[in-house]
Amino acid sequence: MARKMLVIDDDPMVLSSCLRIFEAEAFYVVTTTSPEEGLSLVLDTYFDVILCDWMMPGLDGMEVITRLEQTSPGSAVVMISGYPSIERATEAMKRGAMDYVAKPFTPDEIVRAVNEAIQRKEAQEVKIVERFGRLAKTGHISLPSIDKKMLQALSVAIEERRRIETKPSLESLSEPERLKEITLAVLDKYNRDTNNLIGMLQAVHSYAGYLSYETIGLIARELHISEHDIFGTASFYAQFRFEEPGKHHIRVCTGTACFVGGGGVILEAVKSKLDIIPGQTSEDGLFSLERVACMGCCALGPVVTIDDQVNGKMSPAKLSRAIDKIYRTESKG
Repeated sequence: MARKMLVIDDDPMVLSSCLRIFEAEAFYVVTTTSPEEGLSLVLDTYFDVILCDWMMPGLDGMEVITRLEQTSPGSAVVMISGYPSIERATEAMKRGAMDYVAKPFTPDEIVRAVNEAIQRKEAQEVKIVERFGRLAKTGHISLPSIDKKMLQALSVAIEERRRIETKPSLESLSEPERLKEITLAVLDKYNRDTNNLIGMLQAVHSYAGYLSYETIGLIARELHISEHDIFGTASFYAQFRFEEPGKHHIRVCTGTACFVGGGGVILEAVKSKLDIIPGQTSEDGLFSLERVACMGCCALGPVVTIDDQVNGKMSPAKLSRAIDKIYRTESKG
């Protein structure tokens, strides 16, 4: 598959030259004289490499690459300028550019700069993946929940009790019946003490993935408190969902490191694509969306998880492609 390139430059001669040079190198090239249009294009399409002029009407080239680092951090950015200097090159690198090329450039010079920038970007991504792997192995990134362990123990106890009472196994029950059994067992585990309401809600939520109104009603009746009190308590905490989760769960980190890297833009993009807000499930039931404060792997930011897969250095375009891939897979199944 051809690599995609975006060229942002207000000089039509530069655009035509880059188009000719890189189409000959088997790139798919998109050109624009507008910095604003270029920034808009990266929200819809992922580009492997972006060439950006320094001085253009409207947005300054440095501002453009700063925004590109937020909206398309996976792209290799190469700065081009007719007014080269060590200071500008250094500043461009600090803002995320992988290389800096002076005008006028020869075909060999620009091709070499682009290829080296892509290689450096790919090497950078490999290091990120390797670092994440080490973190996972050392336990610095850990998602197991004590509630899940407790639920496993409760399930075993329920199965044993039902076996002794010669009742059907949990597995043979419908999902609502299993949820009722688990909920009652959780209440007993916490001695039906309303001081432990949050712990009970967490455990049930961990099992079902959400707190249904039927479940809240059951807990209210068993604890002799109002549904309003339970809902009011649970709704105070962002971790609780009140809608059944989608088949695939997307979590977007908007912690400081991820937000600075474009987490907010990614969240807005997925909200628009799926037509839902955090806490909701798409109309087709395929996706649910959650915004989280931090996932504990800031070096990978911006981070998005899809089900159990952690995706670092995410961008709106990359997430859009991942969602489209799931749609295609589901339609085939």
